Order: sequence, then structure tokens, then C-alpha cells
Amino acid sequence: MKRVIFSVASVLLLLMLAGTVAAQSTRATEVTTGQVMVAKRSILAVKYIEDKETAVNIVGTALAPRVMGKADVEFKHGRARVKLELENLPHPQSLGPYYTTFILWAIAPEGQAENLAELPIRVKLNQDVTAKFQTFGLMITAEPHSAVKLPSPVIVAENSLRKRTGGRIESSQIEYRGDPGTLYVVSAADSPSLEADYSTPLLVLGARRAVEIARRAGAPRYAEQEFHLAEVKLEALEQSWPRPYKAEDMRKNEEKYSGVARDVMRLAELARESAGERRAQARLDAERRAASDTIAQAQSEADRAKADAERAKQAAAAYQEAMRRAESEAVAARQRVEQAQTEADKAKANEELARIEAERAKLQADEAKRERDEAQQRLFVSLSAILETRREARGLIVNLSDVLFDTGKATLKPGAREKLSKLAGILLAYPGNYRMEIEGHTDSVGSEDLNLKLSQARAESVRDYLLQGGLKSDRIIATRGFGKSRPVASNDTAAGRQVNRRVEIVISDVDTQTSPNK
Repeated sequence: MKRVIFSVASVLLLLMLAGTVAAQSTRATEVTTGQVMVAKRSILAVKYIEDKETAVNIVGTALAPRVMGKADVEFKHGRARVKLELENLPHPQSLGPYYTTFILWAIAPEGQAENLAELPIRVKLNQDVTAKFQTFGLMITAEPHSAVKLPSPVIVAENSLRKRTGGRIESSQIEYRGDPGTLYVVSAADSPSLEADYSTPLLVLGARRAVEIARRAGAPRYAEQEFHLAEVKLEALEQSWPRPYKAEDMRKNEEKYSGVARDVMRLAELARESAGERRAQARLDAERRAASDTIAQAQSEADRAKADAERAKQAAAAYQEAMRRAESEAVAARQRVEQAQTEADKAKANEELARIEAERAKLQADEAKRERDEAQQRLFVSLSAILETRREARGLIVNLSDVLFDTGKATLKPGAREKLSKLAGILLAYPGNYRMEIEGHTDSVGSEDLNLKLSQARAESVRDYLLQGGLKSDRIIATRGFGKSRPVASNDTAAGRQVNRRVEIVISDVDTQTSPNK
């Protein structure tokens, strides 16, 4: 009795697992790694026992629910022999004009996909194939041509357990690389005239699709020679297949052009693969060049900074030496004044002392200017690193573009707040005596009154955020909105209008100007 209960429970468990697998196959996630799409799908995998034949069911998915069959599998001498029996496989064009054939795949738990065979379009078919895996799942997909190396996301059937399926049941995660969104599916925008075609041989359609895929993968640019060969073969194929085409003569006529058609598919697939590899290599080379340029630029900037530091050190040493000499000359001049015997000698000594004191004052002023200029340069470099900054006669102009605000509003986006926080930190550390004016500007779209209000509100939004960051209110001497009255580009283009939508922060050094700009 216990043995019977155990057998019933085992059968129920197998049926539950089979149902789980069918549900798993309908779920998929896609993640992007660089320029490659990785599709992850679940399928049942069975580890077949050596020298023991067993069977699994082949059941249709929601795309082809009438498909049914079985696969007898025997793993022997390092290969799995698969005898497939299948019924009701539909015409691939019924699934979409881009599909021309069906491929039987073996999927290993590690994610390897082996193209076992192209399946003929028949109501009933028997197919014998071999797989190199001992543990695998079987899956049938609709494909644009038979030379594909990776399964498409259009799964029409897959294996499920039978009551007498032997072996160890394993659920594996299938991962295959490809581009199911762009290489395997054509949008109406890409090919508006693409429709289901039942009057052209499927092999010819497959050859066309293979060339189309290679073209979209960049083969004309990255695999020109391989792609050209595929195009030449395709043109020869187009001239060779019989017209009008009769489905009943399919097998007889296929012998005339099937070899050329499969050559086209092979060459086009080679062109697609080569293009992908070469495009990836070109991207890698570009990244390496960019990294090399960045390193070279950083090294150049480091060398320049080192040279600037050395010049500053030499200038400081020269200043100290000049001040020492000036002080020594001043002491000597005072002594001469004290020792002068006549008024004329005393006047001459005083004149010499005044000259020396004036030279010393000039040295101090020059040194102060040099330090101020260096501080201003450091400020310019620091500001340029976070926001577009330029020099004008009225001071440093820091530009906040329109993209840092919500559309039509004065609300600062998180990115804008982050940049302004850094700007506030830089200004708080700046030792110079500066003042700021904040000016808002818009493009010409909308009424003048609306643009004036929006530009003023954006300028005030920037001011308020800087004050929250710790800047003193007396540093900001003006906040104004100019609306559309001061464009810096043409408002006739979208790019020009975007440039005109901005907030500018004018930073002027009080010590270098007689009065602040109004």
C-alpha cells in the first residue's frame, strides 16, 4: 500500500514539475551588458542515464498550442541520440513575416545552445539528431533563417516530463546572447512593407532575412567583404528559383537552389558575427584611445601644474630676495638721512628713501596681484570642472543650462542641486573678495510676461539654493530675469532655443574693479 501511495505521489510531483516548466517558459527577463542583450529564460533540463533510453513530451507554447509530440533520448558513447516525433507544426509565416523556419535546440544548464536541426514544415515529422550534452532541455523556436547560432525568443514548443521519464530532473537557467529586440524582430518603421509571404520559397525568404539581419548588424561597414559575398549570392539565388512557385513542387525545386540559399545564410551569418566582433573591437579601441588621451591629458596637466608650482616657487623666492634687498636699502637710506650734515644732503637722502619705499610697495602690490590671479585661475578651473564657465570683462560667467530645471518650471533637478552644492563649496573656500549677480534667460517661445516671470523665478531659485549652501547674502548683489531679451543663439532652431534657456552666475572680483557691474 505504501508503495502504491509513493508511486502516485511521484507521478503527481512529475506533473507539477511539468506544469511549472510550462509556466517558466513564458517568463523572461532581459538585461543589457555593453552593446549585447542577454535574454534569460527557464526550461526543464533532464540528465539522461547512460545506455538507457527514455522519453520526454514535446508540448506547444501559447504561440503554437496545437504542436505536440515526443522525443526518445538515449545517451551513449558521449552523445545523446534524439528521435523526435512531432505533429501540427504551423507554417512559420503564420507567426510573423520575419520567420521562415523552425530550429530544434538542445540547451545545457550552463546556458550553451546547440542547433540540432532545421525542422521541415509537415503535419507529421520524424527527425533523428544527436546532441553533445548529457543534461539538456529541448526547445523549438521560429527563426528568420536556419544558420542562426542562438535561439530567438519565439519559442513554439519545449520538452516536458512524461510519467515514465527516467533520469534526474534539473531545472536550469538558460542564458543566450543576441539581440532579440532588433535583429530577430523587424518593426514597421524598419520595414513598412514586410508582410507574410506564402508564394516565395521559405529558403529564399530565409536567405533574404539573413542578409537583412547582417545589414542591420552593421556588416556593410564592419564586414564589407563577407557581406558583399552574401549579397552577390543572394542576387544569384533570386534569379534561380522558379516562378511561378508551386508548393507541391517544393521538394523537387529545392534541389536547384537550396545550396545557394544555404550559402547565403552561412555567409550572411558570418558577416553578422564578424561585424559584431569588429564593432566591439572598434569600440574597445576607441575606449582605449580615449583612456590613453585622458591619461596623456592628465599627465600634461600634471606636468603643467608642476611647472606652474615651480614657477610660483621661483617667483616667491625672487620676491623674498627683492624684499630683502629693498629692506636693506631702506635701512641704509635711513642711516644716510640721519648722518646728513646739510639740508641738501638730507633732502637727497629722503628722496632716495621715498624711492626705495615706493619700490617695496610696488613689489608687495605685484605679489598680491600674482596671488590673486592664481586664486582666480584656481577658481576658474574648479568651476569649469562642474559647470560651463567662461571669462568675460565683467568676470567669470557660470552657465546653468535649461536641462537642470523641470520643463517650464523653476524647480531645480537633483543634478542641478548637486552642481550648485559643489559651486557653493568652491566659493566658500575662495579667499578673494567677490560679488555675484544671478541672471535668468529664456527662449522666444511664449509671452514676454511669462518668460520674464520664469527667468526671474529660476534666478531666484538658484540664489535661494546658494544661500542655503552657506553663502552670505551680501555676496549676491543682484538677481534678475531678462526673459527672452538677451539670446546668445538663434531661436529659429531647437538647439538654439535650448542654449538660450539658461541661468548665468556672474562672479566679479571686487579688488580688480572700481565698482560692481549692475
